Amino acid sequence: MRVVLEVMSGSETGRKALLGIDQTIQVGRTEWADFSVVNDPYLSGVHFALETDLLACYLRDLGSSNGTLLNGQPVTDRTVLHNGDEICAGQTRFIVQTEGDAPEQATRVSGAAVGVPGPEVVRHPPVATEVAYAVETCNSALTLCRGNIDEISPADLAAMLAQEVPLYLIADLKKLAVTLPEGFDVTDGLLFDWLEPSAAAMVSPVVLAADEFPDWRALVEQGWGADAVICLFSSEAKDALLAHLRRSARAQPAQEGADAGIVGYCWPSVMAPLLSHYSPESVRQLLGPIEAVLVELPDLPDTWQLYGQDRVAGLLDRLGLVRTLPEEIVTEPSEDMH
Repeated sequence: MRVVLEVMSGSETGRKALLGIDQTIQVGRTEWADFSVVNDPYLSGVHFALETDLLACYLRDLGSSNGTLLNGQPVTDRTVLHNGDEICAGQTRFIVQTEGDAPEQATRVSGAAVGVPGPEVVRHPPVATEVAYAVETCNSALTLCRGNIDEISPADLAAMLAQEVPLYLIADLKKLAVTLPEGFDVTDGLLFDWLEPSAAAMVSPVVLAADEFPDWRALVEQGWGADAVICLFSSEAKDALLAHLRRSARAQPAQEGADAGIVGYCWPSVMAPLLSHYSPESVRQLLGPIEAVLVELPDLPDTWQLYGQDRVAGLLDRLGLVRTLPEEIVTEPSEDMH
């Protein structure tokens, strides 16, 4: 199954994106969409999605303000697409071509475009079936959802959640001994940016947007269990989110003239206990624009932990996971947390 989505009207007529099997592309007006049509004010920020599996391609409206039309009819449910179908969203028309060879101008899955300007990102969400999770309420007042990595891997869960909220990683590349692709510069993403540059490069974790780093899944898979990677979900632009994270990571010196210390929340062994047991006010300040955090817990290596506000459990429900403990369970603080 190969699918080409092509813009048929407006200033961006001719732009195309290619999907293979088990891929999704979100279309909208803003940078949060994988395929962005910025000149259509009637498109929602993230308006509709195309999803593929082994058998078919499907169209899904993403709660857009003005709705999505398929061959002139409103789309209310996930709908199978056929070759030659026309999609109308906002003031923009699209045509869907299925099967056959994709035109040379179609966007590659890796995000590298051929013959058209700008990257087009195609995400790869897994399909969750009969994946169970439990719900707890932490002393911090956050909701904690916990599941087994044997049922769904952290990377697969992150890919699913990234369809709803943009994904960022905090990754300790030195601890992972990861060599980044040639030409990929993480200098602007260093978390401890107040340190001398050479020192920061040696000790500072980096913040990466999943949309700018195609191999992010490998970092999650390699870093899970190594106290080296945290998944953050936030609708904030990267620059603003990074500024918030840097403020939160920099402890003010106890006396004038002293060096600023480091708040080590950027490692899972610190982040998870903080989110579970710190005061609600402190956790609100720490999270700021972050809507959810996916992190390991050293004491429970075979599980994943997803922290967020009340709606985080409902998000997992919508994604198809099965809630096994509807009752809230209040976790007890550990002896060394205050």
